[in-house]
Amino acid sequence: MPDNGIKMKYNVIVIGGGHAGCEAALASSRNDSKTLLISINMDSIAIMPCNSAIGGPGRGQLVREIDALGGEIGKNVDRNFIHMRMLNISRGPAVRALRAIVDKRRYFLSMKNVLENQDMLDLKQGMAIDIKKRPGGYSVFTNDGNIYECSCVVIATGTFLRAKIFWGKNVIEAGRQGEITSKRLPQNLERAGFNFGRLKTDTPPRVDRRTIDLSQLKVQPYDKKPEMFSYDDDYDGRAQLENYITYVEGDCIEYIEKNIKKSTVYSGSIYSEGPKYCPSIEDKITRFRDKKRHLIFIQPEGRDTNEMYLHGLSTTFSEEIQSGILKRIKGLGEAVITRPGYGVEYDYLLSNQIKNDLESIKFKGIFFAGQINGTTGYEEAAAQGIIAGINAARRSKNMDTMVVNRQDGYIGILIDDLIVKGVSNPYRMLTSRNEYRLFHRHDNADIRMVKFLKILGHKEKAEKIIQKYKRIENASKELKQSPIYTNKGIVDKIKQSKLGVDEINLIKSNLSLNSGEFSSVLINIKYEGYIKKEIQKINRVQDSLDLKIPEDINYEKVKNISNEALLSLTGKRPATVEQASRIEGINPADIFSLVCYIKNVSRET
Repeated sequence: MPDNGIKMKYNVIVIGGGHAGCEAALASSRNDSKTLLISINMDSIAIMPCNSAIGGPGRGQLVREIDALGGEIGKNVDRNFIHMRMLNISRGPAVRALRAIVDKRRYFLSMKNVLENQDMLDLKQGMAIDIKKRPGGYSVFTNDGNIYECSCVVIATGTFLRAKIFWGKNVIEAGRQGEITSKRLPQNLERAGFNFGRLKTDTPPRVDRRTIDLSQLKVQPYDKKPEMFSYDDDYDGRAQLENYITYVEGDCIEYIEKNIKKSTVYSGSIYSEGPKYCPSIEDKITRFRDKKRHLIFIQPEGRDTNEMYLHGLSTTFSEEIQSGILKRIKGLGEAVITRPGYGVEYDYLLSNQIKNDLESIKFKGIFFAGQINGTTGYEEAAAQGIIAGINAARRSKNMDTMVVNRQDGYIGILIDDLIVKGVSNPYRMLTSRNEYRLFHRHDNADIRMVKFLKILGHKEKAEKIIQKYKRIENASKELKQSPIYTNKGIVDKIKQSKLGVDEINLIKSNLSLNSGEFSSVLINIKYEGYIKKEIQKINRVQDSLDLKIPEDINYEKVKNISNEALLSLTGKRPATVEQASRIEGINPADIFSLVCYIKNVSRET
């Protein structure tokens, strides 16, 4: 490594070692680009400062798509999970998704080991303080006087830009508890012309397991034979740990209401927006006054620690009030806090400065990924990281960048929402954001990513996936033509998801498929008509982006568009459907209605 300002040259430099930075660095180096990852603290690579959970509706689908593209987060979860379950089993496949609790310490060490042994990737502890344009690329300066030259840069700094943490009356300049903040880099980025906003997020307290009365808590079970996140992995039979459930209710709610002004946020000293879909306990009590209780999940942090994470109890109260809250929660009356919860406020990049390949509009070769783009969650960060890393590698070799569109999957939904709509509070992926969610399922992420594998030159992996889905398609046809399918009772049970174990085994015995492939067969049969309609809808919108909008169009005649879309379209008067799709406040359902209206009018005339 360089000393005394000696320069080293790379194709790509990644700034930040969180979940976005890890995926970006691996994606870049795995796509044949010499890459450097710079992290403030090498002992914080892929650390999980908040929840140790990965997945869930929307987010689980993101992990599956990342895995299909060759990312690491899914495989690392599979190596280190301590609790795995499929959510929403009783509901439709559109919202079904895996969720895992991982061993935090082992997750970090395992990811660090992968990075350290990745070809064409160097790791460096240091703080990036400036990025300057030079002929053919950029120079990255660190606070220890070193200079690194590269063609492209990925900025994945998480919550560390001019960050401060706070709880009660305590306010400390830090990106996380015990870690320094970055001041000079955002200042220099601003001088270069980048614009930032402020967001915040919160964490809950951790408590000592030995001080919890588990007998008073409801057990949240794990799946005894769980699916894995990575398509390449199978369950190894390891022992799992249980989660527990309790509630904030009654006198605990009254206690929080009584002390609400003592929260750092509600005292008026913090003004930035927090996460809408993962609010602090103060926000829950204030926003949902009619709700009589609020769910708390008590999760283990790992196999070799007694610390337990209180998911659902994020807060910026003082430690004294946090202890008072715990005393009023069933099962936690004697719980001892090992780490108090706290809030984090930080800079994020205003999203009108990047394109849908995550490259800066103003500076070719600079990419942004993760929480710096206004998202929250490890999965959202990792999804942006792999796209930014792939595109930085391609840009460094003068190749066209790769764009995952909204019609392609959850990664496309995520990036499109960021670019088109922007964020006013930390963005979290939800299945409700996806108008194609029945097609964008967790079980078929690999086939949806095949076209990108071909672009990246991974033809062998792409062909393997294609053959898998040929087997699924052939098995579906075979099942429909079999004597079993003539049994109306069996058909009805398939469509109602009510097959018994014996019936499942009977059907499976006639098909040479594994459990995941068999599940896809049943989904395809049950939802065949709906899936075809979604695919037709996707193709229709995709083929209509160049469609011209009549100059005299009366948007009030377009059926099923939202009031927000009506106002925006009337005011902006876009010339094409593609221009309309980029207007803030216009969602894909509005675009589909607009396309249908334009095509129907043209047929009538």
